[in-house]
Amino acid sequence: MSRFANRIFCSVAVLALLSPAGLAQARPAEPEEAQATMNTVVVTARKRDELIGDVPTAISAFGSEEIARLNLVSIDDLASFTPGLQTAESSVSSGGSIALRGVGSGSSNYLGDQAVSINVDGMQIGTLNIRKAAQIDLEQIEILRGPQALFFGKNSPGGVISMKTADPTPDRLLALETGYEAVSQDAYYQALYSAPVSDTVGVRLVARYSDLNGYFKVKSVPANGDPLVTPAPVSRWPSGEEFFARATVVVDATEALRLKGKLTFNESKIEGGSIMAQQRIACPLGAPQLQPDFPCKADRDIYVGNGRPEDVALAAGAPSRNGIGFRNNQQILGTLQADYKVSPDLTLTSVTGYYLFDEVNAHDASIGPRAVLLVPYLPFEMRQFSQEVRLASDWDAPVNFTTGVFYETRDTYGAQDAVITAFPPAPFAIGQEQTFQDQEAFSAFAQLIWDVTDRLEVSGGLRYSEEDKSLRFFRRGVDVTGNLVRDSLSFDNVSPELTVSYDVTDDIMVFGSYKEGFKSGGFDGGFTNGAIAAGNFANTFDEETVTGFEGGVKATLFDQLVVNLTAYEYDYDDLQVGAFDPDSISFKVLNAAAAKVRGIEADFNWQTPAEGLFLRGSLALNDAKFEDFLSGCYLGQTVVLGCNINLNPVTGAFLQQDLSGRQMNNAPDTAATGGILYSGQLGNGLGFDLAFDATYSSDYYANLRQSPLDLQKAYTKLNASLRLFGDDDRWEVSLLGRNLTDEYTFNASAPITLTGGGSGIATAISGDQSAVVSRGREVFLKFTWRPVR
Repeated sequence: MSRFANRIFCSVAVLALLSPAGLAQARPAEPEEAQATMNTVVVTARKRDELIGDVPTAISAFGSEEIARLNLVSIDDLASFTPGLQTAESSVSSGGSIALRGVGSGSSNYLGDQAVSINVDGMQIGTLNIRKAAQIDLEQIEILRGPQALFFGKNSPGGVISMKTADPTPDRLLALETGYEAVSQDAYYQALYSAPVSDTVGVRLVARYSDLNGYFKVKSVPANGDPLVTPAPVSRWPSGEEFFARATVVVDATEALRLKGKLTFNESKIEGGSIMAQQRIACPLGAPQLQPDFPCKADRDIYVGNGRPEDVALAAGAPSRNGIGFRNNQQILGTLQADYKVSPDLTLTSVTGYYLFDEVNAHDASIGPRAVLLVPYLPFEMRQFSQEVRLASDWDAPVNFTTGVFYETRDTYGAQDAVITAFPPAPFAIGQEQTFQDQEAFSAFAQLIWDVTDRLEVSGGLRYSEEDKSLRFFRRGVDVTGNLVRDSLSFDNVSPELTVSYDVTDDIMVFGSYKEGFKSGGFDGGFTNGAIAAGNFANTFDEETVTGFEGGVKATLFDQLVVNLTAYEYDYDDLQVGAFDPDSISFKVLNAAAAKVRGIEADFNWQTPAEGLFLRGSLALNDAKFEDFLSGCYLGQTVVLGCNINLNPVTGAFLQQDLSGRQMNNAPDTAATGGILYSGQLGNGLGFDLAFDATYSSDYYANLRQSPLDLQKAYTKLNASLRLFGDDDRWEVSLLGRNLTDEYTFNASAPITLTGGGSGIATAISGDQSAVVSRGREVFLKFTWRPVR
């Protein structure tokens, strides 16, 4: 048994000893779906507890029971049930990408901030690698769409995903859970213990061990004498193990002071590097280039080889001689929140956060069974500290306020080296490149909420931000920072916001908002393929700003039907976007001069007259277009195909295409969800939930440069679940089917290095295309037992 398994089973044994049979039972909770339908979910979008129907902004929320029913244990899972939310894995250390309403920063730069940020227990995490942490034991998830300037650390011009982990329960609770996925044969074991230690102290402990056996099948082809074609040492991916643990302590130190500390640890060890998630989905020449023949399509089969140890060893510092590599990482997240009642209606809150991500990654980037391109060295580390202090009033008066300050410091390290084996006379390493970035951010924010009348509310506020960044650059162990055009950057910004809401009746509210947002510029940490050595190297990009309006209606009709409607229009200047450059074997960040995002979103929750039957649905119509953007050309794009701007007089090739007026990547113009939930009783104390959900997306481009091969066609995915449980809530069994239509889709695609040839010339040749492919059909079985409830 592995040491991870020992940890979880020891945890279970200890928790069991702490919970004798005579402990008190918790009070049964109201059905969460009914609460959601009645619009009584409490959210903290304005850093104060408010009913979701009273918050004048576009927001969606998932509560703990719905999170469990849908098996939402990652940000990627959440995207399956949220229209307009797109997530994707990445082969670099950025942690992937997230886009909302088509606005995202791509997966290209591990040194930059994200347009859609993730906030966990009040701390905004500086890297999307938090996507890889198992999001276990969550109490609530809130998705705020559009610019969020005021309340979530630094500005988030695309939106915020805010996650709140569960707190200790007022009574003792022990819950043991295990789950199994039939296609991947993955299994997990989880233990949860929560209890009051005294009248003023409560604790909550949760731990999970996951045994990953691999959803995708790893395949090869006959070598036929080619020494670069060697089978991978694994048959499935991702295979490995993960361990997750969180401890929460809540202390009511005095009647006025409450302390809440949370410490999360997540460790993942996966055989095979991150790029194994990419598949060769298109071969425009009819067969794979620089590879033996194998299918070019998106499905469960991954064709990958295993680089020779002597080739891997050419990269200095390579942590493994295994050509397919691995991805091992650890994450630590700690938050401490202190709430002090200065007076009964004036609260001072401090949120201190620390986050560490440490990863060693290596992979075969050939995307085929012939090992022609290896990336044996790809470490990444980030340390982040943040401190926020805010003061909020809750007076029984027309005017209330929230004000505060925020400080963040972050240190980031990343490196890369690549080995090319495809061309004679011998394999060679391009040369290790390392970047070290230090950054500091400070901001101050304030908001006033004025109840002009019993029905009319006006709120306004702003955030002032300052940010400084510096970069050190090393190539082959030599400091080449002096070769950069700039090695330090400074930014400042003021982002205001104004909202007016009016209660037409007690059950119908209309609102309108003007918002501005900002995201600092920065350094592009992408691999330069040695270009840094030539000097005068420019790798910076400008800050991104957004201004616009949104308005909507929130209504509860007949005490059973909740309807929300939002319309929005935002203009983005210097939108930060990224794309893979096959020539430099790296991702690049640049600014699109202008973009406009506008649309309509609608959703409903209906507690039907039929007892136990609930219906819900949502629709997002999104028109997201580049208004002014000269992009690099895609691989193989000729002059006739649109690569006809900015002629290079030396090479005779055009360098750019005009994407003005084109749909932004990862921005489907139509996305929708629909769901049915039926709850009932089978007799003998046995209850059940039966649910069906459907997700639809129209087509969209999955790469900034928008080759025809980057187009993901429209798709529909179906999900279903059945939960059986005892009326005392001590046990439950769940069967979940996800993506029952077995659709293989992608949100990130890229040309394959060393294939194709040129762009902007008449003789350009299209390269093969790869993509990070989503999982097809999955079937989960879960069992939960609560011996103490």
